[in-house]
Amino acid sequence: MALSPKSNSKNCATPSPNSCKRAQQPPNQRVRPQSLLLGLRDLGKPYWLLIANAGLLIGLACGCSRVAAPSQVVDWRSLRPGLSYAAVSIGIDNGDHRASAHVVRFDPSRYELQVVLAAETGASLAQASAFRQAAHGLVAFNGGYFDHQWRPLGLLVSRGAELSPLRKVDHGVFALARHAALVRHARQWLAPPDLEFALECGPRLLIGGQAPHFRSADRARRTALALDDRGRVVVAVTEGVVSLAEFANWLSKPATAGGVGATEALNLDGGPSSMLEVAVDATFAQVLAPTPVPVGVAIVERK
Repeated sequence: MALSPKSNSKNCATPSPNSCKRAQQPPNQRVRPQSLLLGLRDLGKPYWLLIANAGLLIGLACGCSRVAAPSQVVDWRSLRPGLSYAAVSIGIDNGDHRASAHVVRFDPSRYELQVVLAAETGASLAQASAFRQAAHGLVAFNGGYFDHQWRPLGLLVSRGAELSPLRKVDHGVFALARHAALVRHARQWLAPPDLEFALECGPRLLIGGQAPHFRSADRARRTALALDDRGRVVVAVTEGVVSLAEFANWLSKPATAGGVGATEALNLDGGPSSMLEVAVDATFAQVLAPTPVPVGVAIVERK
């Protein structure tokens, strides 16, 4: 979602039509409305059940280990050592259907986050699939806010190199350093030694396990980076719309109550920018964004 470079958290945390105007999409970059592809690929059993319903496309490969349909209890499925995936119902009825989310959790000592610019995909804007492939990653999702010239707003660090400077506004910074993750307020940011990755966005959804007050109750598609009480990184992308308070409350719940047990969480760009692709061996899940974006983030296995 394109924002004004002068925006602060009061008009960026939940953009309004007057404060955070959306950039016009180039004609050749328009994509179809939101859709979801969730399923498994099994070369030995090439028969699929395809269900299309209001922009939702689900493919389930028969006869093999399946990704479970969204449920109210988080059933983590191990994809690789230190990397898990779940599809879960958030339990919020927005009037059309219950909002659900795709959640990826990983051990930062085994996997890293890398910023991927759309230019690396050969385009000015891209979907999660292109970001993931460009990074040779296992998972990719959208990053933070950007301006009307598609330039990222806020701190971006990837592989130790700064790609965009810090903005000292009421946002947060999610960072990876020395195989550990942390979240700090942007105005209190000091780069730790051996900084590998940093992304500035906002608002912060959870601080010490507690959700702050959110001025807006507007509902939208959401993307978040979070930490659980064991220091694992959690990526959550919703399918359906939720408010910031609803999103934060769900993230903080333990898995037994249908949440992910997060203690710290940072809201990333959302609305038409929320996107995700998971492609790990036989597991494939995809959330297409109505509009592609200039910056993505990939989860890559450490070498």
